[in-house]
Amino acid sequence: MNDLDRLILDQFVPFRERVLAAVREKHPYLLSMINAFLANKENRVGMQVTENGQVVGEYTFHLAGIQVVKTESGKLESEVHHPFLGVVKPYVLVERAALERMIADEAAFSADVFAALPKYLPELTIKFFG
Repeated sequence: MNDLDRLILDQFVPFRERVLAAVREKHPYLLSMINAFLANKENRVGMQVTENGQVVGEYTFHLAGIQVVKTESGKLESEVHHPFLGVVKPYVLVERAALERMIADEAAFSADVFAALPKYLPELTIKFFG
């Protein structure tokens, strides 16, 4: 396992789960609704990590509701089953440095994800497979 895999598996995924726990505590109905929307489907979301604009890693996060249950390194295979749009295939493109700053800013995300996230949105690109 390389250092980027460790960043994703040992830091990012647990960071995401802790932030979701904080959001769930403050906005239980919102996450219940999102979780129900995603439940009982085999959804996957991808992430492509870059350094200086060059792709250095690809990841597929397997979801059970909103929880990450498995992470695959070296694969970018998104598939979200949407009730109105059918299957969409989103993935996030992010620079490693931005990801590291987000993880370091966990206190802000846990306090209010809706206030913390806009600071990082310019550094995140959401793309879709054709």
